[in-house]
Amino acid sequence: MPAPNSGRDMRDRQMDIFEQKDHHFLERCRALAVMTCKQQGDVSINDIRRFIEVPPGVHPSVLGAVFRTKQFRSVGYTEATHPQAHARVIRVYALAKN
Repeated sequence: MPAPNSGRDMRDRQMDIFEQKDHHFLERCRALAVMTCKQQGDVSINDIRRFIEVPPGVHPSVLGAVFRTKQFRSVGYTEATHPQAHARVIRVYALAKN
């Protein structure tokens, strides 16, 4: 179990705040993610970023909360394609089986 003030714990608390504060934006991103999964079999945040612009006043890290639902399961990794990410490794998701 991570220490109470670990980076993971801090990230999770921040994602919970985003989930409440930016719920409508996240729901729009999730709908795009579901549509993309149905069309191509998997999705990453790279795919979502092609269709959306992070609204003013919303921190880009809110995108990390898009796949924090039981709808999605991690199936692999790829590199982020937006320049600010410096090609960091990101997850690829598929729709979870019911």
